[in-house]
Amino acid sequence: MTEPSKDYSIDEMMTVLMAREVRNDDVMIVGVATPMVWSAFTLAKVTHAPDAIYHYIMGNTFVTEARQVSLLYLEMNTARAYRFQNSGECTLESLPSEKLTTIEFFRPAQVDQFGNTNNICIGDWNKPKIRLPGCAGIADFSMFYSRGSFLYTPRHDNRTFVPSEQLFFVSGVGFPEGKQSICGGTGPQCVITNLAYLDFDIKSKKMKLQTLHPGVDIKEVKESTGFDLLVDKNLKETKPPTTKEIKLLREKVDPLSIRKLEVLSGSEREELLDKIIQKELEMEIKFPKLINI
Repeated sequence: MTEPSKDYSIDEMMTVLMAREVRNDDVMIVGVATPMVWSAFTLAKVTHAPDAIYHYIMGNTFVTEARQVSLLYLEMNTARAYRFQNSGECTLESLPSEKLTTIEFFRPAQVDQFGNTNNICIGDWNKPKIRLPGCAGIADFSMFYSRGSFLYTPRHDNRTFVPSEQLFFVSGVGFPEGKQSICGGTGPQCVITNLAYLDFDIKSKKMKLQTLHPGVDIKEVKESTGFDLLVDKNLKETKPPTTKEIKLLREKVDPLSIRKLEVLSGSEREELLDKIIQKELEMEIKFPKLINI
């Protein structure tokens, strides 16, 4: 079950890579509309990080149980939870940091070579062409978290990966001008994409290509990036998912393939969305299933 799988999709590759970043003492922050992140954290919980706990932005609740990823019943997953406070944003920094750490994955609309991100707008912010979802808690976790920030995008292209001068707005702090944030956070740790796994050079703080996914060549990654990438001198192929990871992901963690909504677009996404909704409406028990391994 630990041998490399020969049958996996790109969303499964990315989900597994994200899961592998989780440590056993982490608080796994599950945001809104990020089923790939929820899938990754749940996979980590049922494999190598059984003591990690969830923090759901929905209701500012902590959850210890691993349950099947859901679309319609996300809020019900927080039913058996500990509410940290009744109103306002949950102050995760007040947790005992010597024992509990936080990990959160964020999908940026734009990211530069230093890991600074934009999720505010495309175009002049006074009169933008596109209004993006916004900042929310991104400023907090990108500047203050001792575990740093973790980034992912299923579309590695030069519209997402842009040089600093083309970043329309900085809503998430990476390494400003190649320097550590003055707020004490560790900074961005990695970027997981449909093409590669990237991290950041210790000295220059610039993004560095660490591994290439199977079937992807370095030329494709460079042409899909809007700035010059550093390349690790020991560049390797990304370790693919194991048969165990794929089996758990498909059969226990996310059998409805909700994670794929982050990868698909157009009619394919609409078709999958309709199927997921119909299957969940047909469930006898309207509650995400508890995962028992």
